[in-house]
Amino acid sequence: MSEIRIDHLEEDVREIKATLIRLEPLIVAIHAQLPHLATKAEVGSVRVELAEKPSRGYLWGVMAAMVGAQAVALAAAGLIFAMVQAHT
Repeated sequence: MSEIRIDHLEEDVREIKATLIRLEPLIVAIHAQLPHLATKAEVGSVRVELAEKPSRGYLWGVMAAMVGAQAVALAAAGLIFAMVQAHT
């Protein structure tokens, strides 16, 4: 009985080896077509670089400040224009 089980196991191992032999060229071909994929080390360095960049909240705050400053500048220009026109 154990000899039958061993024969069955050996047959399964042969099938696995045959499958791996067929898959190896496919894996090599896929790897050759996709060399641009990032490694874990490259992804880690990108994360560090992204952590050093300003956050979205900071950028929105800067944009709001710029829009606010522009509104103040336009209001001041309108006030000066009105004062000059009223003076003439």
